[in-house]
Amino acid sequence: MKNKKLLIIIIVAVVIAAAVAVLVFRPFEDKSVNVYPVSQVASQEEEYYTSELSGTIREEGFQSIYISETQTVSEVYVEMGQHVEPGDALFSYDTTLSDLELEKAANDVQKTKVDLQRAQQELQRINNLVPSTEVLIEPDNSWIHYDPVTTPYLLAGTGTKKDPIYYIIDSSDEFDTEFFKKVVPEGKKKSYLVFLIRENNAVNGKIEESFGFEVSIKKDQLTFKPFVPDIPDSISHYDEPEEPYYEQRGSEYTAGEIAAMRLEAESDVRELTLQVQLAELEYEKKTKEVSDNVVRAKTAGTVKMVRPVDNAASKNEPLIRISSGGGYYVDVQLNELSLDSMKVGDTVNVSSYESGTSCQGQVTKISDVPTVNNDAMYSDMNTNVSYYPATVFISEDENLREGEYVTVTTSGQKETDNSFYLENMFLVREMGHTYVYAAQEGKLEKREVKTGRNLYGYSIQIKEGLSMEDSIAFPYGKKVKEGAPTKEADISELYQ
Repeated sequence: MKNKKLLIIIIVAVVIAAAVAVLVFRPFEDKSVNVYPVSQVASQEEEYYTSELSGTIREEGFQSIYISETQTVSEVYVEMGQHVEPGDALFSYDTTLSDLELEKAANDVQKTKVDLQRAQQELQRINNLVPSTEVLIEPDNSWIHYDPVTTPYLLAGTGTKKDPIYYIIDSSDEFDTEFFKKVVPEGKKKSYLVFLIRENNAVNGKIEESFGFEVSIKKDQLTFKPFVPDIPDSISHYDEPEEPYYEQRGSEYTAGEIAAMRLEAESDVRELTLQVQLAELEYEKKTKEVSDNVVRAKTAGTVKMVRPVDNAASKNEPLIRISSGGGYYVDVQLNELSLDSMKVGDTVNVSSYESGTSCQGQVTKISDVPTVNNDAMYSDMNTNVSYYPATVFISEDENLREGEYVTVTTSGQKETDNSFYLENMFLVREMGHTYVYAAQEGKLEKREVKTGRNLYGYSIQIKEGLSMEDSIAFPYGKKVKEGAPTKEADISELYQ
């Protein structure tokens, strides 16, 4: 009886020591979820829609005639106040333009077209990128079977110090005399025994507890001396279920990085599109100069201006202007998301790419019917929205010329509501509803939000349910669930 009490005391001490070791050395698991200020992850509408409308100047009811550096005026045929009809000769010139210069203009067109094609291909590559995401994988552990054994169950060993006897035992086994008669080798005065409590009492189960005893028998009396066993791999091996894990999917870029790459590529495409159009215009102009050295009137009207040849060339001003009471017009295409930023009658700013001229115009028309012209994509590259033709009138007194490419911007700033845009990765969609995980009094709340526009397929307008003062979590991960404690974090931690 004394032996049994001693053994129980030893076992209790070993178990307590093991429990203390677990509590001391096992780090406490942080179950809090990082949340990030909405102000760090959201974008205002203006950031996506800094509309830069562009179009080509056309003349109606008047004509301005410029001379180029390669033209030497031979004779001017009209004078101030003279009435002219379409086709009337205005002036003639001697051209110094060589075939080599014309060939250079043609090469410029081809080169800029190749550059544009490469830029468009790069934009297409970026548009095909899928943001980097983590997908929860649930492994198939159906191959694992635990077959419990009857304890005490002998695993291996001879009982020496170098080769202890290993037994699987049940936590409910009683360490009495009968028990040790089963486990201590008969005839041995000293034996080394290691007892293992395994998951499911199975040979292939994980070792949950282990303890060793040096058992001595003297005059039929048992004495026990505990030791820490060194369990070999052949004994400690077990069939371990694979834990759920997150697998990286998509490209190596985050949604934010792809958005930045897309904006840069779109800018390159717009710029190169303009360069192609300007190069083609220059080539067309040089071709006309070579083929015909007489400039003729395109419209009926009165000659309002005849400048000295030297002044017109050096100051880049019209040599001759004919008018019947018209002006300049520029046609632009306004995307549906920016319709409220421009109205008929508004004053707008007009800037010329070519001459650097800046002036003001007035919006005279905005169509109620969207255009089917694919060139609209170059205004802001969002092919998910419709575009509406708009017309701007500019006084004929401004220093512009037909065929020039100009930008048109509104004079004032667009008023916006309190909505903002979130990347798709912060949203969860279930049964036609959209949710975010927001911090609410230190706990995580699954909150429904009202959404609006979809921008480029990677960002959604948030209209209700969330504000810039809130904080939200990346909605995927083991710890993300309603009621989980939250911890404020900087957005830089999400992308580490």
